[in-house]
Amino acid sequence: MSSSNLLFFSLTLLIITLSPIPNFASPSLEEANALLKWKASLEIPKNSLLSSWIPLPLNSSASVPCTSWFGVVCNSDGSIQKLNLTSSGLMGTLHQFPFSLLHNLVHFDLSVNNFFGPIPPEIHLLSKLVYLDFSLNKFSGVIPPEIGNLHQLTFLYLSLNNISGSIPSSLGDLTSLNVLYLFRNYLSGPIPIEFGNLKSLTDLAVNENQLNGSIPSSLGDLTSLNVLYLYHNYLTGPIPIELGNLKSLTRLDVSFNILSGSIPLSLANLSNLQLLYLDWNKLSGPIPIELGNLKSLTYLQVAVNQLNGSIPSSLGNLTSLNVLYLHTNQLSGLIPTEIGKLKSLTHLSVRGNQLSGFIPSSLGDLTSLILLYMHNNELAGPIPSELGKLKSLTDFQVNNNQISGSLLPEFGNLTQLRRLNLS
Repeated sequence: MSSSNLLFFSLTLLIITLSPIPNFASPSLEEANALLKWKASLEIPKNSLLSSWIPLPLNSSASVPCTSWFGVVCNSDGSIQKLNLTSSGLMGTLHQFPFSLLHNLVHFDLSVNNFFGPIPPEIHLLSKLVYLDFSLNKFSGVIPPEIGNLHQLTFLYLSLNNISGSIPSSLGDLTSLNVLYLFRNYLSGPIPIEFGNLKSLTDLAVNENQLNGSIPSSLGDLTSLNVLYLYHNYLTGPIPIELGNLKSLTRLDVSFNILSGSIPLSLANLSNLQLLYLDWNKLSGPIPIELGNLKSLTYLQVAVNQLNGSIPSSLGNLTSLNVLYLHTNQLSGLIPTEIGKLKSLTHLSVRGNQLSGFIPSSLGDLTSLILLYMHNNELAGPIPSELGKLKSLTDFQVNNNQISGSLLPEFGNLTQLRRLNLS
């Protein structure tokens, strides 16, 4: 190499060495500064853990937000991946939240705070989101249909807010969802038939809203469902027979609606069912004999309907039952002696029907019984002495019947009894 070329090469190398390196902000620093701007818009209690969110010095490490900030977790590239601010006493809105910057956010939890105002439609920019929990806040307005674009979402919790309007049908596009909780809001309108697309759903709770219309038969396609809570709404029409397809279901609660028609025989297919609440509706017809096949049931409540016919003796097969509420219907005939097989029963109420005949002595075998309501029927004869074995009984009412005879001395054994009405 000539001396002139060597000199040129040396000068070039020196210039490169001495030149300042451009200061490109790392993703975490850019995201952190955007979160600081959002933090400035919030009301934060004294001694909050968010005091760890402090402005970053110019020469600070890009990893500071990832290692020192409360509720922040980063991925291997230093980009914010999780934001968990649950129960932090925060108050404010999402107006200045940096949705457009947090491209790698997969976990977003603001539950149990005092956030208010609408959920911005820009939430769809968090395209990698898997877990979203805004429950127990004061969010208002509608559920933005844009949430339906979050196709990786697996858990969606919007319960216990002040959200109103209808449930957007676009939620039916969230085919990766396992859990959808929308309960205790002010949602109105129908349950979208598109919910039937959510084949991975295990828990669906839309209870305690103002929903109306019928229960969509498409819910019968949710064969992974464990929990279905529709109670305390204004739902009408029959219980779809398709719900009998939900073989994994353990809890079904449609109580406190305006449902009509008969109890579908298909519900007897739900062999894993532990809780069945159909009470406080306008259901009619008999109690299906087939319900006696639900051997896992611990709670069966069909009270306050317009059911008629007799109490099926097959209910005596439900030996795991803790609670059996059949009251305030139009049931007639005898109390089956087979009810005495329900050794785990703690609450039995058949009051307010048209039951007749004697009180079966087999009820004395229900030694776990705490509450026994048989009043307002047409029962006759004496009270069986065997009921004196119910040592756990605290509340016994058999008034407004045609009971004869006097109170037997065996009732002196009921030392836990606090309420007794025989009039």
